[in-house]
Amino acid sequence: MSSNIRWICENDNVEITTISNVETMLGVKFPKDYIEIAMKNDGGYPKPNRFDFNDNEEVFNNLLSFDEEDYSNIINTYNDIKDRLIEKVIPFAEDPFGNMICFDYRNNEQPVVIFWEHEKAFNDKESAISYLCDTFTELMLMLHESKEQ
Repeated sequence: MSSNIRWICENDNVEITTISNVETMLGVKFPKDYIEIAMKNDGGYPKPNRFDFNDNEEVFNNLLSFDEEDYSNIINTYNDIKDRLIEKVIPFAEDPFGNMICFDYRNNEQPVVIFWEHEKAFNDKESAISYLCDTFTELMLMLHESKEQ
């Protein structure tokens, strides 16, 4: 895991039992590398927070939270958008514009990471999804400072 990422968090650490309960509700097992970060940085904002995607610089705004009271709660977020998601695609982070970074469990218990564009999802669920990388760790290694200064 990249050691140059700092996390800005307001939430307390998350217990593994809380994460397990969410996994049960969603019918998935989260990757260990993600759990490791999410437990210590619930709802956290990474710095640096940019990644390159489809010839654009995108923003990894924050992890979704396991805190039921948090505005960006993972279960509430999933429930809010599940009618526009393909089955077995689970959001775990968001950008500032309503798009999500998700785990895609459709082909494997070890999910790949995808980018979900909310505006495209209204018309076509499949076209809203684009592959980002194979693992959460890979995503963390993609993060960099903004190229615009």
